[in-house]
Amino acid sequence: MALAAALSLVLPAQNALAWTFTDVPSTYWDHIAIGHVAISHTWMQDYGQQYFHPTSNELRKYLARTLVTIYAPNEPPDRNIKIKDVPPTDPFWPYINVAVKLTWMPLYKSGVFAPNGAIRVAGFDRAAVLALGLSSQMAALGNVHMANGTKYQLFTDFPYLTLAHVLQLHFNHSDESMDIERNQLITRDEAAYSVDWMTDGMSWQIAHAKSWYNKIELPNLDPNDPTQAAQIAVTTYALSQAGFPYIYAGEWNTKSPAGYCCGYQPKGGFDCSGLAWWVEKMYENGYNAAQFRTYKGWSLPQRSSSQMAEYTKNPISFGNLQPGDLMFFASNGGKGWQDVDHVAIYLGNSWFVHSSSSNDGVLLDWIGSGSTYYQDTFVFGRRLIGGSGAPARGPDAFQVTKQTLLEGDAR
Repeated sequence: MALAAALSLVLPAQNALAWTFTDVPSTYWDHIAIGHVAISHTWMQDYGQQYFHPTSNELRKYLARTLVTIYAPNEPPDRNIKIKDVPPTDPFWPYINVAVKLTWMPLYKSGVFAPNGAIRVAGFDRAAVLALGLSSQMAALGNVHMANGTKYQLFTDFPYLTLAHVLQLHFNHSDESMDIERNQLITRDEAAYSVDWMTDGMSWQIAHAKSWYNKIELPNLDPNDPTQAAQIAVTTYALSQAGFPYIYAGEWNTKSPAGYCCGYQPKGGFDCSGLAWWVEKMYENGYNAAQFRTYKGWSLPQRSSSQMAEYTKNPISFGNLQPGDLMFFASNGGKGWQDVDHVAIYLGNSWFVHSSSSNDGVLLDWIGSGSTYYQDTFVFGRRLIGGSGAPARGPDAFQVTKQTLLEGDAR
């Protein structure tokens, strides 16, 4: 019996189905993922074999140990790195030291690591993306620029939030009150889902990220030209939404404010046409996202992607798209507005921003060489900046209702 007990600790993979955590029932949403990362393997078996604490915040020391154990098990610590609150005698020191050394989890400015501190979703995404070997892609996303070298001023978290969504790192919950916002603290069940996906599900996503996100160069735009200045404002603002979760019927950056005109959403985030509203719609029909922008926006009474396509006065071919144009897609391959089930915002040079259910949120995406799905499903574009995309039937022809907010999104 003693030998059997010892083997159960040394060889947890062989006993993967022999026990489970008392606080993770078989009906739990990521029961299988937790079993993989903390029973079949001990990467996240941080509280013993009885409890996992799925809804507790993941701690920084545990994340460091998990990622280093999986992705850098033979990396030696650097004793020249001084961590004020983690002495070399601490059992977590080797893992924390290596995580700092490899820049996966940097020290705070004060020189502390805060090993028992929680970690934001954005911080988790940074550590995960770097552990997966995507440092050059992260650098490229930190240097989005025009062809003349003018750099877009984007928020610090943009590169790894974008890559996390490219990698489909987070789960798109059917109960959207459970979806994770980019600045919230990540819980252990969400971390377990991501670690499970990184080690057991991810395949073409990494190759996709390495192939496409090596240089992000957008067209030259002149800030002294009124139209191009508007295009700069729109593309910059669209990029700044990266990392928000996909929320069905979502069109706001927080849960619906009190007295909101157009339906309720439990978390900040967007569906595809909700993002188009948020980025481009002027103050009309009681919807006033424009108060958060430096530009007023343009009339966009329609709410769903198919209705936005239906009311396009002058459809634009792919070769004639300009920054800020809406892009319509049809997952069935059709070419009529009736087929459209997805909308994105074009940035130029084959780059676009959209909110995708399959990627669980807003990300920078590509429709250039190798992007066969989006090339095959593109229908036409609509121009709001400059007025050629104004509704053919008048600005008040479409009334916003809760039903029109509930839009299907094929991607």
